[in-house]
Amino acid sequence: MAAPVTLRVVRCGGGTLHGARAVFSVDAKYLLCASGDFVKMYSVATEKTLRVMGGHGDLVTGIQLNPHNHMQLYSSSLDGSIKLWDFMDGIPIKTFTVGSKLLALYALASFEDSVFVVIPKSGERDTFQLVSVKLTKAAGQDLEAKELSVVLDGVDASPKCIAFGREGEYVASVKEVNLQVYFFKRKQLNRFSVSAAKTKSGNNHFMCIACHPTEDCIATGHADGKIRLWRNFYHKKEYTFSTLHWHHDTVMDLAFSLQGSSLLSGGVESVIVLWRNESERQRDFLPRLGSAIEYISVSPDGTLCCTLHTDNRITIINSNLRFSRSIQGLIKSTNVKTGLVVDPRTKALVLNGEPGHLQFYCLQSDQQLFSVSWMGLY
Repeated sequence: MAAPVTLRVVRCGGGTLHGARAVFSVDAKYLLCASGDFVKMYSVATEKTLRVMGGHGDLVTGIQLNPHNHMQLYSSSLDGSIKLWDFMDGIPIKTFTVGSKLLALYALASFEDSVFVVIPKSGERDTFQLVSVKLTKAAGQDLEAKELSVVLDGVDASPKCIAFGREGEYVASVKEVNLQVYFFKRKQLNRFSVSAAKTKSGNNHFMCIACHPTEDCIATGHADGKIRLWRNFYHKKEYTFSTLHWHHDTVMDLAFSLQGSSLLSGGVESVIVLWRNESERQRDFLPRLGSAIEYISVSPDGTLCCTLHTDNRITIINSNLRFSRSIQGLIKSTNVKTGLVVDPRTKALVLNGEPGHLQFYCLQSDQQLFSVSWMGLY
């Protein structure tokens, strides 16, 4: 009698590409992003998947280049670990076990042996802390990182709500209607707030934050579509801010250019806005990007930026705000009218994830080969 066959399920692709901010390599040839519990590396020139790095046991919540070795990458996960990768070879170098869910990750050149993470506060529900994690240099691949130092209490769980200022001198955090700025050398914490009153266009709640790379300026995005630029925040009462307004709904992410001469913003309008010299009169647009913008990333050399969208797509954009490339992940659809089909020539999976489109996916790399739109499919 033949032994019963055990059912084995193998995942061939998928994963959310907009779960964390993407990262460009230093030469802007590669784009790294979180995809479920994997880290993926794409070629900017060809859009192809070059590496799929697995090892985390839960969702990857943050990725950062190692500021002291740009061929290495840190990743954090809800599984409570931080991994250090050689991303060119796709090899994990070290795994640091923190022991708490990690919701966001930040790595700074001014902190050589530490990274910053957002974790739940022990014993309190829906309360989070920004902590510094000391990464031991001990030998071995699997290490414990239990030396934690609390930097800020009561922060938002979203990675978009914390940003580090010029050369790591301070960290800024937003939550609801409150902004707090902590200065590391002074060990000083300043708090500011905006009105909680609702307006016709929404409310003033903070949604995201970015810090100028060379000046003491903080940009905050709000639920009513406004952007505020904060200055002189070293003083609790003498601070100032100016306002930029184009978005009709929530500002979902902000990013300064490499030199800080311009600010990028995006939201539900599927439009990326480039603000020059902090002026409402000097702005450019790249519209019709398909779906709401979740994250904006700028390459280290300043030549490219990318937007991560709610439809599981990445758009790569030139510094002159011209479309360059698009990387499309798998899309969940509730209106699939065809069965699963495999193209015999390319061995690709064919599906109609969007109305009027056929998409061809490589099963081995989870990479869209090409997409065909035909009005006759409606």
